[in-house]
Amino acid sequence: MSAHSFKKALRNGSSALALSTIALIGAPAAQATDGIFGGGSTLASLAERNLSSNFYYFTSPNVLLLYAAIGSGSGQRIFISNDPAQGFLGTGLDPATPPDYLFPSLGFSTYPYPRIDFGASDSPLPANFVTTAGTYTTTLYNWDHINHTTLATGSTSYPTANYGAPIQLPLFEAPVAVAVNLPEVSQSTGATVAGGVAWTIKSQLPASPAPYGGRIQLSAAQICAIFSGLVTDWNDSTTIIPTLLSDGTAIPTTPPTTTEHFADANTWRAGSTAGTPGTGGGTAYAGSSTPIKIVYRKDGSGTSFIFTNYLKTVCPLLDPSNTYGYQSIFATSVLPNNNFTQLINKVTAYGRSLNTVGADGSDAVAAAIGNSSANYGYIGYLSADFVQPNNTATTSPYAANVQNDYLRFKGVYHPGQTPTGTTVPADFAAPSPLGGQAAWGALAVPATADFNDWNVYAQTWTTPTTLQGTVSPNVVDIGGRSKLPLAPADGAYPLTGTAYGFFYSCYGAGRDGVAAATRVANLKNYLTWHYNKFSPPAGNAENVIVVNGFTPLPATWTSAIYDKYLNSANSTAIAAYGASPANGCSSVTGTGAQ
Repeated sequence: MSAHSFKKALRNGSSALALSTIALIGAPAAQATDGIFGGGSTLASLAERNLSSNFYYFTSPNVLLLYAAIGSGSGQRIFISNDPAQGFLGTGLDPATPPDYLFPSLGFSTYPYPRIDFGASDSPLPANFVTTAGTYTTTLYNWDHINHTTLATGSTSYPTANYGAPIQLPLFEAPVAVAVNLPEVSQSTGATVAGGVAWTIKSQLPASPAPYGGRIQLSAAQICAIFSGLVTDWNDSTTIIPTLLSDGTAIPTTPPTTTEHFADANTWRAGSTAGTPGTGGGTAYAGSSTPIKIVYRKDGSGTSFIFTNYLKTVCPLLDPSNTYGYQSIFATSVLPNNNFTQLINKVTAYGRSLNTVGADGSDAVAAAIGNSSANYGYIGYLSADFVQPNNTATTSPYAANVQNDYLRFKGVYHPGQTPTGTTVPADFAAPSPLGGQAAWGALAVPATADFNDWNVYAQTWTTPTTLQGTVSPNVVDIGGRSKLPLAPADGAYPLTGTAYGFFYSCYGAGRDGVAAATRVANLKNYLTWHYNKFSPPAGNAENVIVVNGFTPLPATWTSAIYDKYLNSANSTAIAAYGASPANGCSSVTGTGAQ
């Protein structure tokens, strides 16, 4: 099987043999001669640990990347402070597992690591932290709860004189799933009785072969209603919620001319043989009161950042007059944010409430949502590698398909409706590698090595930009809004972001005495392998990324990364202190990151 065909099979979720083969290749080897140390984002943790063990087989002498899943807030903290101790929050708060984050043959069997080579986060570095002293505090715990879009009083700033310019690189395209715990229903009736409740989910895709998403299909109107506290029960069939028509008309208008109920999108999926696709709406999902319980990340989470970036971008468009409070709740400077409680506070301030369960780390969120009958009705958000079919653990939750803006533009408001200009009913977008790839197509490749230019969430539509399909007098201007949630492509998954790796331009001898030149050689080799830029290509990094539910970056992006940061002929390339050419150390007066 060719590499192209192999990746296509993985993306379609149809190659069990390929999945098991990658799992076997990913088994750590017995010995390693050196390590690359870092961590942060739990979204990226499973993928990076699998990539690490695969990279081992393509290095001689053997080098293993050690990744600590400590959360995005901590990933930023260890990078900015260049202090491994800042990633250790005390007894009982070790990094998340599985797989393991230690490797005894490297000479230590406890955390934290002896040095920091990189940090990782799903949210970007703040734009002004390089030039503003006191951007972040080094006080433990506070880091996970600050607003990363504004300044926080503290004692640590980023010393470019020691480390050179910061480097902020997207590692892969990352769909964030709307994770749900809902029962499997009969495909002939759309119904089941489970956990003492009669459930009807007409939009549910068949469980076999295992689809990406598909446990339920949720419109943008439903997601905004749930996370604004407007709808709080799966039994709801009466609450009117705002939505957006293909021509930009927000409904209901004043006075209302059209209404949409929360249960109206409970329609038959495309391909259904039980009922006509796109019809049957209005039936409540649950036959009796079943609270919608929202499981959220209570630690500093880049997954929260990606999710709230979607809510801030999309939801205010549905309620331009603030009739339902979406402007007050979502159109705020505190969003997007690593701290989901910022959204909870906005909902509370508007006079509503969310029925929430907080958890630290993606693994804990996945466990809290689960898939047992005891937790039916739970909903949350997780990177695609923590939901089925990517995560095959028997307790892993499932995910939803989500309406994207392309479908709205084509008049598809409910699952199974037929897009304008076609004759084939459509399902909503899946949190799959292909869905992330389609959304990423809205972005432009950064032209410079300035770390701010690599912030994909800051890529916004120019002002004015008319939302596709909207016409006078209902023109909707999306200028200034983040591009990813409104990507105008068929199949684009709107809750897409990335996991960032944060790297130093200039590395010195580590705290464990490893020479700067060795550290840089190991790190650049890993990144060259990760971005598939060895010539000829070596290894299977792209396949490992896909197996974990993510998408490798486009070649245009990886070529730009290689040219600016890995090619020693470029003055912005990562370098070792005291080496020639100086590259990223050219303006450093200290000794490089330790």
